[in-house]
Amino acid sequence: MLIRKMLRDMKEHKMQFISIFLMSFLTLMIYAGVGAEATGIQQTVDSFYQDNNMADIWVYSDNINNTTLDKIKNMDSTDDVERQLVISTTAEMDSNPTVKLHYIESNKISKYQAVEGQNINLDDEDGIWMDKRFADAHNLKIGDNITLKYNGLNIEKTIRGLGYSPEYVYEQSDESIIPDFKLQGFAYASYKAYPTDNIPYTTLLIKTKDTPEKYQGKLDDNVKLKNYTFLPFKDHTSVLQFQSEIDQHKMLGSMFPVIFVVVALLTLITTMTRIVSHQRTQIGTLKALGFSNKSLIYHFISYGLYLTVAGSVLGLVIGVNSLPYLFYPSMSSFYTLPVWKSGFDISFVYVALLLIVISVLFTYLSTKNIVRQTPAETLEPKPPKISGNSILEKTVIWKKLGFNARWNIRDIKRNKIRSLVTVVSIIGCTILLISAFGMSDGMNDLKTWQYGTINHYETQLIIEENATIAQVDDVTKKVNGTQIMTKPIEIRANDIKKTVNLNVYNDTSLITPTDEKMKAMKLPHDGVTLTRKTAEILGVDKGDSIQWRLYGEDKWINSIIDEINADPSNQGITISQDKSDKLDINFTPTMIVTRNAVNGSYDGISAIFTIDDLQKSWDDMMESGNLLIAILLIFALLLSIVMLYGLGILSFTEVEIDLATLKVLGFTSGIIRRMFLAQHIFLASIGFILGVPLGYKVLRVIMDSSGDTFYYPINYNLPTIMITFVCVIGLTIVVNLLLSRKIKEIDMVESLKKSRE
Repeated sequence: MLIRKMLRDMKEHKMQFISIFLMSFLTLMIYAGVGAEATGIQQTVDSFYQDNNMADIWVYSDNINNTTLDKIKNMDSTDDVERQLVISTTAEMDSNPTVKLHYIESNKISKYQAVEGQNINLDDEDGIWMDKRFADAHNLKIGDNITLKYNGLNIEKTIRGLGYSPEYVYEQSDESIIPDFKLQGFAYASYKAYPTDNIPYTTLLIKTKDTPEKYQGKLDDNVKLKNYTFLPFKDHTSVLQFQSEIDQHKMLGSMFPVIFVVVALLTLITTMTRIVSHQRTQIGTLKALGFSNKSLIYHFISYGLYLTVAGSVLGLVIGVNSLPYLFYPSMSSFYTLPVWKSGFDISFVYVALLLIVISVLFTYLSTKNIVRQTPAETLEPKPPKISGNSILEKTVIWKKLGFNARWNIRDIKRNKIRSLVTVVSIIGCTILLISAFGMSDGMNDLKTWQYGTINHYETQLIIEENATIAQVDDVTKKVNGTQIMTKPIEIRANDIKKTVNLNVYNDTSLITPTDEKMKAMKLPHDGVTLTRKTAEILGVDKGDSIQWRLYGEDKWINSIIDEINADPSNQGITISQDKSDKLDINFTPTMIVTRNAVNGSYDGISAIFTIDDLQKSWDDMMESGNLLIAILLIFALLLSIVMLYGLGILSFTEVEIDLATLKVLGFTSGIIRRMFLAQHIFLASIGFILGVPLGYKVLRVIMDSSGDTFYYPINYNLPTIMITFVCVIGLTIVVNLLLSRKIKEIDMVESLKKSRE
């Protein structure tokens, strides 16, 4: 009997029950789906690193002889160490691609993983093991021969295997802005394949359980290497770039769905509580017929239980198995992993359980309060709420208000909880939409900031590593350009050490430094300028002291921060060429920028990029991020529609008797419709006004947790606020107009009889 009653109730109030199911479904689908994408790539890359014994530390030096190697091996903190010679070669094929060739003594640390052909054979002097993606791009197969050129030598080898390396999850050559496997690749060969007996090893791969700082201290004390570069795992170019991408996805995929969960929970609690409350007289009738309190509590709990369990499980399963695979095609074009698969985190189950438990708990509490009364008490209508005159009603203003305003104010006062929930839900919807639109604005602003506000050049020329000063000066003169030096540095302050960039250039009209508001600013010619992002990470500000040094150098430089600027993607220090001279830093330009459109080739120049090339590459890099934001935005709109519709139905059901009373008193359907609509627009407007600043605060928190590389501008954007207003208020109006059509259909007799039920 109770099951048939439940089915009848669900049929009668189908829209409310559908909204409960959809809220659970959408919340779990977006939470688990987006979370599974970031979790999947994190778990996959962690497993890739672990399976191939990724190095904890790299040491680069020109002086890694047997004595140095033995000293490092004998250090207590060294678990294992290998050395390699890594050289940059040019493959003899179209487009002259660059191939990083590793001559190795062993393949135990940062292991090359062959997926086709043979594993690395250290006794094979003629074989070479190639980057699979490079081989695929050039149609190379096992058994093919390849010739690599290096310093006048032709290195001819036969391809024995194709595979991946954990050090090349992200790889980029000087000839391309983004990974292009037609222009770049890597390869491994045995040390026995080197043309001479004396191999000038340049790289050490170290495994240790010590922290990088502790290990470096011991390395300095025991080995006393000079002019070496110490690179911990987290600062390795490939690791850093891919982890920044993962962090960005985690940021977008964690905080945003949490708002979904909070808003959905609030609406679920309200809906289930009200549904049970409206069944008061039915509960009394069932008690009079002999149904036990336990069976009635279980009966009403089952309403929310079945729907939230079905919605949560379905959302979790579909989310985990669908959303991640929307991102992987664009991700895999930039990064290399053996597999791309969805991940799973126990928090997905916890959130599903949270939705179910909260829904059941509040249904239980609502039912318990009613069933503990006697059948006679329960069958009596719930006494109407008594409300005294408010302060407003004692003022002159009250007398000047029309009936519409007075009725709505008193209705809001009588139903404070319902009104509060409506306002809070609108705040939640506004935060969701402001965050989603704001993230989209932030991504677009990064591009216009980078290639419109800051950089005004037309062409960027990348200088070869071994280019002479005469060659660089000659090209600079020919293209009427400006020389810029960008080098990686280590920077530290407040016991925090980071890897950032040192930018050296003189004042030029081609580059306009900006502040946090993207406004042009003047950098001190004889001072040190730090980017805002780096300053926040280090916990320093203008006037504070920092220490920094170029990679590969021993000397730390003490500097006072003279100015703080902001840059969307290039974090670190900026100084003038004169300042670098004062600091005894050898100015070695890494690129030339010019306002001219440059074609052709120049000696000493490895690549030429136009501003269109740079913008296209930027768009490609941001593709997966923009896709994620688009998905979040769609779900934010869907959830907002479901919540607003559910709350609208709830409100209409609660005031149905009042509306019937007004119709009996002679109010036309049109007047009642306007009254009904006015109250919801008023409450939605309050929620929207409160939600806009909160939305931007949430957006700032989301953007600040996006890793160390990008600095997102967060500014109040009028179009975004207007679009959000149209969505929130527009949806409120549409939902209430749809519901207000029911006002015409109100059966005055049947509705007024409900007050006696």
